[in-house]
Amino acid sequence: MASRVFAVLLLCAVATACQGGSGDGEATAPRPDGSLDWEACGDVDCATLAVPRDHADPGGPTLDLALARREAGGDRLGVLLLNPGGPGAGGVPLVADATAYLSEALLDRFDIVSWDPRGVGESTPIDCVDDLDSFFAADRSPDDAEEVDENIDAARRLAAGCAERSGELLPHLSSRATVQDMDAIRAALGEEQLNYLGYSYGTYLGALYADRYPDRVRAVVLDGAVDPSLGFEDLTRDQSLGFDRALNAFLDACERDGCGFGGSDPHRAYGQLLTQIDAEALPADVGGEVRTLGPGEADLGVATALYSGTAGWDLLGAALTDAARGDGSQLLRLSDAYTGRRPGGQYSNENEAFYGIGCLDAPAPAVDELAAIASRVGEVAPAFGASTTWLSAPCSVWPVPPDGAPAPVRAADAPPIVVLGTTNDPATPLEWAQSLAQQMESATLVVYQGEGHTAYGRGDACIDHAVDQYLVELRVPDEGTVC
Repeated sequence: MASRVFAVLLLCAVATACQGGSGDGEATAPRPDGSLDWEACGDVDCATLAVPRDHADPGGPTLDLALARREAGGDRLGVLLLNPGGPGAGGVPLVADATAYLSEALLDRFDIVSWDPRGVGESTPIDCVDDLDSFFAADRSPDDAEEVDENIDAARRLAAGCAERSGELLPHLSSRATVQDMDAIRAALGEEQLNYLGYSYGTYLGALYADRYPDRVRAVVLDGAVDPSLGFEDLTRDQSLGFDRALNAFLDACERDGCGFGGSDPHRAYGQLLTQIDAEALPADVGGEVRTLGPGEADLGVATALYSGTAGWDLLGAALTDAARGDGSQLLRLSDAYTGRRPGGQYSNENEAFYGIGCLDAPAPAVDELAAIASRVGEVAPAFGASTTWLSAPCSVWPVPPDGAPAPVRAADAPPIVVLGTTNDPATPLEWAQSLAQQMESATLVVYQGEGHTAYGRGDACIDHAVDQYLVELRVPDEGTVC
């Protein structure tokens, strides 16, 4: 599974159909001199910043970055820049929803600012294809050559569409370019140093920023950390194992406490259900739209609930129970929340941006190597190994070569940095946070003992206090802190 926006907002979108966003206003036109003009935009402020499309050519074409700001409620200390992850998740909705996950201490002392990264959302966006339904309908656990070809064909169609519609933008979407955008945002805000809270893939941006601009960092929190030193197969294996562990924790709880699914043997029932869906898609009705739930969407639906840890277990149990009765509606609704599908088959551009950014950040194997990798990963992570591998297939046929490679990030000379890891995080396993904290010369690791993706803002007073104290007072948690 891809690493996406953290669970609080994701589960909100599934369970209550709440929508983040900056309101009904429009951002001002971009200013090419790097300054910002803020305008009221619903309950927050919005602005647009023009940055070079290619930072190596500062006088060349520009692209626009959409920003949102929630001003500090009290004695302002500075700006806290947020990123929700992805890659490809937009940060503008994060600001409007800040009270859902940020403490009063942070809301009081900091202007809360985020942005849609280049290629994403309201910033200059990547655009690839009109039909993503067929892409997500592919069986990501192919049983034969025909299903393997189906995955490769879907990947090629997506990559070709991106090249056709967004060819000029594609070479300029890497996280390394976004790190330079972050520094342009810092400068445009008039801040000498950056305070940053990055979730999930946003930890990669934060680590790269601290590595490139250590003297421009005041405080950085990296929550649900990505390990930048891992290559494709190691990363895929670790993430697949993370989702398998989270699924097994849920099924164990079902067996122990009862969840309405699977009776006395939920593990066996789950395997039987996925086999059934693989053989014949289930009917589904989402918002009055009659569709079907295939194995690809089923995997994504289950993973979506697992992002939220125990908070998503009731929802997952109900969805699996319905599916076992022949109704795939709830699982498909969960899948739609993950993929950003809207009624009528319209999608946000998050998936296209996910590949546009991710495929540049590190090399992918040749397409004819994917089946062997899926098999190896599937041996250690039978529930999600194959699907996680095959979801990465577009990067194996991407029209633009990567500009990055796996490597440790040291961030030498940066001030103290806090890395958060969760013991049973499905998307970014604890081992990644441990590794990143060891790589970065000034990092301290704080561990949250729990389920779900990311730690801060999930209601644990120990974690929240440690992060708040660090960001506000620069008091670094004790080494070895476990919450």
